[in-house]
Parts: sequence; structure tokens; C-alpha cells
Amino acid sequence: MARLAQYDYRKALEVVYAAGEVDGPLAFPEPVLETLRELVPCDVVTFHELSASPDRVLVYAGEPVGEMTREIRAAHRRLKHEDPLRPADGARKLTDVIPAREFRRRDLYLHVHRPLGIEYMTWVYLDPTSSDARFELDRSDSDFSERDLRVLDLLVPHLRQSLRAAQRRFASPPTALTPREREVIAHVAEGRTNGEIGHLLSISPETVRKHLENTYEKLGVHTRSAAVAVVFGHRRY
Repeated sequence: MARLAQYDYRKALEVVYAAGEVDGPLAFPEPVLETLRELVPCDVVTFHELSASPDRVLVYAGEPVGEMTREIRAAHRRLKHEDPLRPADGARKLTDVIPAREFRRRDLYLHVHRPLGIEYMTWVYLDPTSSDARFELDRSDSDFSERDLRVLDLLVPHLRQSLRAAQRRFASPPTALTPREREVIAHVAEGRTNGEIGHLLSISPETVRKHLENTYEKLGVHTRSAAVAVVFGHRRY
């Protein structure tokens, strides 16, 4: 088993501290993910939460090697049955689940992973028995090490606690908003533009604007900051 160095523990504490400082609707905004990238270097780290609440949460940090096009999104939906990712305790890397040579023969790799420059992956479920909330770390150049997995396992209890705290903060937004409107305003609270939100949600900036207009009308406000204040009790990033 890989031994962790003093540096590893110090950098892990920086991740815990960054997550503990969050006081907004998202448990792991981009600054927290950046500290995780410093701990476990990778091209992109993404936090996914699809079913723990009515909202789809997707936050990422880093620069993907390839561009996520509409064609790649469609291929991912079509070929998702080939995805070896499954909920599990602890950090797991792709090559622990399936040999790299075998995975690279799959259409999912050929039409999704390879165009995006994703050769190696590690995922970390925070509570696989009750939620699909997870981190995904992607690399293009080298596989993840046993040290990487061990330091990620060390963080799981602390990150799980941060997630639950955020879910409590996000539990009671105004009921008049639809799940999509709540999702859009959560990204607004993180400081993202309409274009960035549209890219994350695979919708046009114009559709984002329409969702915001509906939100303003329901909340009786006229600005992005006012809507965030009403929904999240004046908590902002």
C-alpha cells in the first residue's frame, strides 16, 4: 500500500478547508475543485450529483483536452451502456475495473473518450448506497497511482460532510421554481454567465435567459443578484 507523505496530508487539509469555507448552494464550486486538482494532478476534475436532489449538479475545474461537441454528447448518451463506471466504496481507477486495451476497443472510447483526450479516469463516490454524487478525475497522459487513490479515500468522510451541509442549505428554495430554474439559478450563484450555463446544461444562452426571466417573475425581482439572494438566503460565491 502506498504511503502518504507530509505534503500529501497538508494538501488534503487544504481541500478540506476550502470545502469547509463554502457557504453557498453548491458544495464544491470551482475553487474547491482546483485545490483537489493540486492534490491529485489531472486535466479535469468534475463533481456530479444527479439524483440526490431534484436538480442536476455539474461543476468542473481544469481544461479538457478535447471539446465537448453536440456529437460527442449524443454519442455518450447512445453508448452509456458501455460505461464501466459503477457506484463503489472508495476511489477506483478505470484500469482497476477494465484493462485499458479492452476499453479502447469499445465504441464509447472511440467516439467519446478519445475525442475528449480522456485516456485515464478515477472516480470517487461520496455515499454510493444512497446517492450518485461523485468526483471524476480525467487524465490524458498517465494513469493514476495508488498514492492518488489513497489520498482521495482519506478525503471521502470530510467531503461527504460538506455535501450534506450544502444539501441542507439547498433543501428549501422557493417552491414556485421548477427544477431547471433552480439549477440555472444555482449556476448564477456561482458567478457563471448565460453562455457558460448553457454549455454546462447543453442548452442555448437564449434558453438560459428565458429561465431567468421566468425566475425573476416568480420571485418578484429584476436582477440576478436579487434572485440569488431570495433563493439562497443572501449566500453567494
